[in-house]
Amino acid sequence: MTSPDGDYWELYVSKTALPPWKGRAIDDDFGWDGTLLGLPTALAAAVWSSLVLPLGRVVMLLPPALVRGRRSRAVRIEAVKDFPRREVLLWTTTDGNLPRVLDEVAAGLSQGKIARPAGSVYTGPE
Repeated sequence: MTSPDGDYWELYVSKTALPPWKGRAIDDDFGWDGTLLGLPTALAAAVWSSLVLPLGRVVMLLPPALVRGRRSRAVRIEAVKDFPRREVLLWTTTDGNLPRVLDEVAAGLSQGKIARPAGSVYTGPE
């Protein structure tokens, strides 16, 4: 849906809160001393700390998150805007209130407002 100021929002509904990706900062030099001989070590350190370790963490935390989501009555509604900068807004509601809350959130965003429907909790920007 598009808001009056031209922002395009996508709505996602999920019962599972995925574990966050926690890699190292991209501006980190990973121990590179500026020489050609140190480059392979720095590249290996960058891949290890930015990809391998965070991926292993997500793989370990994902099964318990999926089980919690299946057992829960809580439902997450995420509104995502990617341009000009990424913004994620989060509401939490229950299974029974989902259709009404989702309609109210969509109507609010299409009017350029942040809806706070009854029967839901607006957590704000994620």
